[in-house]
Amino acid sequence: MTAAIFVVSLLMIVLASELFTNAIEWAGFRLRLGSGATGSLLAALGTSLPETVVPVVALINGAPDATQVAIGAILGSSFLLLTLGTGFTGLAVALRRTGRRFDVAPTQVRRDLGTFLAAFSVVIAGVFLPHPVRIVLAVGLVIGYAVYVTFTLRGGSPEENMPEPLHLLHYGHGENPHGAFVGLQLAVAVMALIAGAHFFLDALQNTASSLAVPVIVIALVVVPVATELPETLNGVLWVRSGDDGLAFGNVAGSATFQACLLGALGLAFTTWNPRGMSLASAPLTLATAAFTLALMWNGRARGALIVLCIVPWVAFVAVAALTGGKLGS
Repeated sequence: MTAAIFVVSLLMIVLASELFTNAIEWAGFRLRLGSGATGSLLAALGTSLPETVVPVVALINGAPDATQVAIGAILGSSFLLLTLGTGFTGLAVALRRTGRRFDVAPTQVRRDLGTFLAAFSVVIAGVFLPHPVRIVLAVGLVIGYAVYVTFTLRGGSPEENMPEPLHLLHYGHGENPHGAFVGLQLAVAVMALIAGAHFFLDALQNTASSLAVPVIVIALVVVPVATELPETLNGVLWVRSGDDGLAFGNVAGSATFQACLLGALGLAFTTWNPRGMSLASAPLTLATAAFTLALMWNGRARGALIVLCIVPWVAFVAVAALTGGKLGS
């Protein structure tokens, strides 16, 4: 039964990701946005919904481990996205037939990853500060994200190339769809992404529980694997179609969203006391983001080098497996 849920949920996420990327391209085109803004804002907002729901629901339910689940999900989402998400995007670049270099506007790379590094550093610094100061930092993160959005919208030129026909109207008027149909396909895709991630998460949690995996490992590894699938798949799809700016923006923009807004949620509404594996993932996240920024500083990098971003996640999971998720706890 669990295996069937895995397969069905993965199919839902793959199909929903295809609908989502197609609708987001049309939304960005109709709003006269550049590919960077479309990926870093529109795509990031839509695909960040699953990982946003997890800590919110955990805190609302108020279960005994709710705080640690929320903290683990907040830190784990950025960690997995910048390692596996970036790494698999690089792998897609390395495997495509032409253009095996990732080619993105340098300003987009520096803005997205620079903002992430600053915001995530603030989030980690909050571990050592009293709650009133953390509240101030949380407000600052929200304001910082608003500034980031403003600069992202101002940067880049509107996309002039018309996307492929809207899938919802593929056999009708998909080559010039009305905004209502774009919105409808986007809404269907987002709901399917959330539902697929939910079913996939249930299957993962059942498997982890049957293997007696500690709750913090579920929060740091299992939950993010499910919730970050949409960003990862969307990035691969956009790389295959040659939309590197959208692919990069989807991953880096989602990481920035998580660091700013989910980070603010953690600082303001939890005890914010990550420990053990949770705390150990933080420097790996910062190191991976810094490595990617240095590698992509001029906007171009070989896909084979970007694949190296996977290494910290593999090492982390290996240590978690060897220690039973009890490192430093």
